[in-house]
Amino acid sequence: MPAAADPRYASSLAHGLALLDAFADAPAGLSNKQLAERTGLSKASISRLSTQLLARGLLLFDAGTRRYRLGSSALTLGYPLLASLGVRRLARLPMSQLAEALGGAVSLAMRNHHHMVYVETCRWHQPSAFRPDVGAALPLLASAVGRAWLASAAPAERVQALAALRGHAPAELAAWAPALAQARRDFAQHGLCFSPGHFQSGVHAVAVPLDVRLGGERLVLNCGLPARRLAPGELAGRVAPRLLALARRIEQEWRAESSGAVPPAAAWPPAPAPAPPVRRASEDPANAAAQTLARGLDLLACFQPGDEVLGNAQLARRLGLSPQTVVRLTYTLVQLGLLRRDPLGGSGYRLGAGTVAIAYPMLAGLRLRALARPGMLALSQKIGGAVSLGLRHQAGMVYVQTAWRTDGRLLPPDTGAVMPMLATAMGRAWLCGARPAERRAALNEIAVRDPAAARRHAGVVERAMAQFARHGHCSSRDFRPEIEAVAVPFAQPVDAIRFVLNCGVLAPQPLPPRKVLALGSALTELVHALEAALAT
Repeated sequence: MPAAADPRYASSLAHGLALLDAFADAPAGLSNKQLAERTGLSKASISRLSTQLLARGLLLFDAGTRRYRLGSSALTLGYPLLASLGVRRLARLPMSQLAEALGGAVSLAMRNHHHMVYVETCRWHQPSAFRPDVGAALPLLASAVGRAWLASAAPAERVQALAALRGHAPAELAAWAPALAQARRDFAQHGLCFSPGHFQSGVHAVAVPLDVRLGGERLVLNCGLPARRLAPGELAGRVAPRLLALARRIEQEWRAESSGAVPPAAAWPPAPAPAPPVRRASEDPANAAAQTLARGLDLLACFQPGDEVLGNAQLARRLGLSPQTVVRLTYTLVQLGLLRRDPLGGSGYRLGAGTVAIAYPMLAGLRLRALARPGMLALSQKIGGAVSLGLRHQAGMVYVQTAWRTDGRLLPPDTGAVMPMLATAMGRAWLCGARPAERRAALNEIAVRDPAAARRHAGVVERAMAQFARHGHCSSRDFRPEIEAVAVPFAQPVDAIRFVLNCGVLAPQPLPPRKVLALGSALTELVHALEAALAT
């Protein structure tokens, strides 16, 4: 029976989340009329549903252009899932090294219904039109990474996936049948699968399934390179063996860590994991559709780093809702790919890869990320630490890019990680660079959302502004005392967003003032270079 015909399916929740899906190829924003055309919903329905998305920071509205665009909460929605994929921290450095050596992109992906979603990607530092990113969704049939997942699936799992594809796109499945048969032969013979320009005409790709299961999900390692830089036979003869070797290395290191033979990698800094508060969707009997959407969004927000599996009973307690209501919400979110049933045999739910895919249009649309990446990588190598780009998210800051070329056993701040504003150098730099009205609004929000932090850090803004006036940067060891963090804000918003560039280096003892000044000078130099590039 189609999911939408099931009485458990909450169509109003699906309609609200369809508004987020509509931005897949529109990072610059969409008007109410364009949203109506893309979703088939009435303008009145869009106005009601968008109110909930705006209230939770998933959408922003630009009064000047009369357009909606994705908000910072889209970045944080999938962060608990990314944080739970511990193999990413082992794989990131060798993936980056292979991407640089081959001049392409190396990515990790997991399945979400008819697509594979990138949960980690490392690219060659040179600018290119081929720029895969976290959250990008690739079709199962046309991509190497999708074919590798299908070819390596257990028979029952493959039959189920193909049946779903047959119901979703029967003509497409028939058209790709010869390629899938070839992929099965390639996997049986070589342990990998190819897509020579089938998904993107100018990109050739090879993929290897990893013998690693996280939360019952299989991951696939993929490498894509511009076709113009590959000689005939080079994808199979040179690239594929190196990708296979990387896969075996990741598997070996993951088994060693999982068995306790080596200590686990340390998060740097570890994601804060406060006990999530009980959330209750606002009551609005006159607007049942918006209320259902609000409850579904609040349910997703129940998942925090460390909450890998939550059952209906736990979710009902946290939300203050009846079990029957929660069943409808979880059923619908599973159908949409934002939740998945625990494949390890439990009765609970895990976040699905769809939560990561929602953020992709926003990440891909932040042109400063692509522009800043080479300079951030170079600075990371120079200072021996992590260099991050962030923007404001409610009462904190959220990371949108991190460059790091140092210790492969440390995990620096990750895309979607939320850090407190007052305790961090990045947050303080944002406050110093903001206009007075923006600063007052942010401090008021902090006082409402986290009054304890406002009291604990009383006076910190004045001290940060004095430091910024003297040196042009802010520093902090308050969030993690073993990390010296320095941050510099951009002088003007970029595409209506106020960004901050931050660096962090491990320093068990406070760095001498001259070294902090050197870090600040290096950051300031990079910010000025990026501002000049943006102006051209």
